[in-house]
Formats: sequence, structure tokens, C-alpha cells
Amino acid sequence: MEQNNTRGLGGKLALWAFYAFCGYFVWAMLRYLWVVSKIPSTPDLVMEGDLGSTSGKWLGAILGFLVLGSVGLILGAIAWYTRPRGSNE
Repeated sequence: MEQNNTRGLGGKLALWAFYAFCGYFVWAMLRYLWVVSKIPSTPDLVMEGDLGSTSGKWLGAILGFLVLGSVGLILGAIAWYTRPRGSNE
């Protein structure tokens, strides 16, 4: 007879933490894109190298994406590791 495998309390917590972080990740990326899209594109601010310029804002968005992506990978790995497993019988 087949047995239903369920997640333990820690596995459920890890999965919900991963889901919540995915929602935050989408919100943060949309906010980054919204902020960058509001920057006026004038020739003197385009490649100045200042963090307040357009290229600086894009660099901040890319770095934020990498940091949040790596945190998401760690949380996803924890949720995957705590998944219910079938027995090998």
C-alpha cells in the first residue's frame, strides 16, 4: 500500500520562507526597475561613473539581483533538501 509523504514542520517553514522570499524578490526587482526608469537620460549623466547616475543605478540593480538571487538559491536548496522523500522499500 502506498504511503503519503508529508513535510515536517521544518520543511513547511522552509518552503513558506522560500515562497515569501520569492514574492519579495519580485517586488524588489520591480521597484528597482521603477526607480531606474524615472532617472532622466541626459548625456552628462549617462556614463559619469557616479552611483547617482543612470549607469550607477543599473549597477545597483544588477548587484541587488545577484545578491537576492544567491539568497533565493540558498533558501530554495534548503526547501528542496527538506522535501518529503519516499522510502526505498
